[in-house]
Amino acid sequence: MRVPVPLSEAFGASFEARIRQFCVDRGMIPDAESLTNNRFIARSLVPHVRKLSDLFNRREAAPGPESYDEETGQLLEPTAPPPSHEAGLDPYWKESSNPANLRLAYFLYFMPCNLYRVAAVWSELARLGFRWKVPGPLKALELGAGPASGACGIASGEHYAPVGLPREGNWALIEQDKKTLELGSKWALDHFAAEGMTWETRDFHRKIDFERGFLPPTAPKFGLWLSSYFLNESSLAPPALAHKMLEAWERHLENEGVAILVEPALKAQSRRLLELRRELLILIEREPRFADFKILLPCLGHQACGALEAPAPNLDWCHDQATWWRPPYFRLIDAMAGLDRRTLPFSYLVIARSKRTREEILPAIAGGTTHRLVSPAHWEGKEQEFFVCGQEGKRRARYRARGEDDPAAALERGDILIGAELRGDSRASRIDTLRGVK
Repeated sequence: MRVPVPLSEAFGASFEARIRQFCVDRGMIPDAESLTNNRFIARSLVPHVRKLSDLFNRREAAPGPESYDEETGQLLEPTAPPPSHEAGLDPYWKESSNPANLRLAYFLYFMPCNLYRVAAVWSELARLGFRWKVPGPLKALELGAGPASGACGIASGEHYAPVGLPREGNWALIEQDKKTLELGSKWALDHFAAEGMTWETRDFHRKIDFERGFLPPTAPKFGLWLSSYFLNESSLAPPALAHKMLEAWERHLENEGVAILVEPALKAQSRRLLELRRELLILIEREPRFADFKILLPCLGHQACGALEAPAPNLDWCHDQATWWRPPYFRLIDAMAGLDRRTLPFSYLVIARSKRTREEILPAIAGGTTHRLVSPAHWEGKEQEFFVCGQEGKRRARYRARGEDDPAAALERGDILIGAELRGDSRASRIDTLRGVK
């Protein structure tokens, strides 16, 4: 994903100074020097970071056939159940000899990563010409908010890649862990102010019941609906989950509002998000009451998913990634823990509620066919080879740049080819002409 350079560099020394002071003021670290103290980092942070990283990124068996209860939509026989942040964190917090340091490690290490992922998705909307159309102050919701990573990511995204989001408004933060919610609410206000927003927060300490629905019927409408690393907590089958989500959006998402879902890039979770997308499209096309919902990103249309068409055992999945300039303390944790978070992978969906066409909502890609790179591009002699996905599905393609001034001289995962003419089949296509790259 092509993230604006100012956003990718926004989490250096100044961000470190602010998060360090935030932690000092709340007694989370002994003093301002703690985040440069190798002994403190090695003893108080690194062990928790390693354990959490293993929990969130453990190896998964390839997903196989699954059985669902057709009436309830419950997953009956999960072959490889995706790891859930909260399902894994809750017993670890209770059993940990130092839960305060566990939360500190999560806040200092995983929160900035998730914040940046959401900011990157917001910047992609801005890059493609999206403009905010919902009138009045911002009314936004984050489900499974944790330490408000997603809300803060929207603030950073709007600061560095603005789409016209109101500077005043309110975020409803819903989270099942009370201490994490309290921490996230305070951090969000601090971060909002730093990014020039006067947004407020309302905290709701509750656990989401996926079967009963996301919100009570009396809840208001929101212009922005956000969840980050949240849906992997649900055992509902994608058809049932898609129906619950569309019903919630029909009732609680404003016209011209958007919903953003960010999930892990691991195979099981990513494929589950792709299956959710497929089921959303089935309902959108079948039921007139859902006709105004459009899936904008990362797919640039309502075509069938090429990754889901791959036969077993070589099951395919789709994700994007964004590179950032890590805070200095973060680089130190990476070095000590043997990790490398310079590039952050993730899967995501962006859904809009609008009567406008996709081209009207994302004008930067109007005026031609679109294909998105869903893999890195590598060189085969003088040609670049990569996978693209478009209206005709996923296919392997090659392109030979017409010189250094060619907009496709150095392609990256997530790039969008506009007006590309492909010949050949899905196993080997060649791009003869190309109008532009976004």
